[in-house]
Amino acid sequence: MSALRLYIATSLDGYIARENGAVDWLDQLPNPDNLDYGYSDFLREIDTILMGRKTYEVVMGFDMDWPYEGKRTFVLSQKEGLELSSPDTKLIRNLSPESIQNLKDESEKDIWLVGGGQLVSRCLDLDLLDEIILFVMPTILGAGIPLFHGTPEEKRMHLVDCLSYETGVVKLVYHRFSPE
Repeated sequence: MSALRLYIATSLDGYIARENGAVDWLDQLPNPDNLDYGYSDFLREIDTILMGRKTYEVVMGFDMDWPYEGKRTFVLSQKEGLELSSPDTKLIRNLSPESIQNLKDESEKDIWLVGGGQLVSRCLDLDLLDEIILFVMPTILGAGIPLFHGTPEEKRMHLVDCLSYETGVVKLVYHRFSPE
């Protein structure tokens, strides 16, 4: 069965983007060996993308082709008149356990929850996230969009992997906690 997986980077102080949504700070980290931090491998395990409207608008503002070519993409939004111009992209109006189960049933691979913070918190509150792959970047932004918007409900996660890179990046992999 498909899993809903969050693969995301955060600053040391817990921000996923600047206050204006920019993620330029991610490209400013020296990476002389051009590490992709497992991104290519992760992307091969994904056939469905889920993101919030604001994240979609940020991605559409990148000066590049649609980065999720060949992947079904779903944008969660209540905004009327939102136009989706990327390939294989559909609008979802309501997030619920049933809507995520439908995506899982229709997916042959896993589902990537791209962001943003509001959607991440809602998925946590609804107990929909199966895995969190979190990259802690050695950068302090001081302000921005937090990884967890508002006050998500308390959740326990199970650490299954921890890896540090020469660049100072730390990868943490958590699974949904299930008491044995």
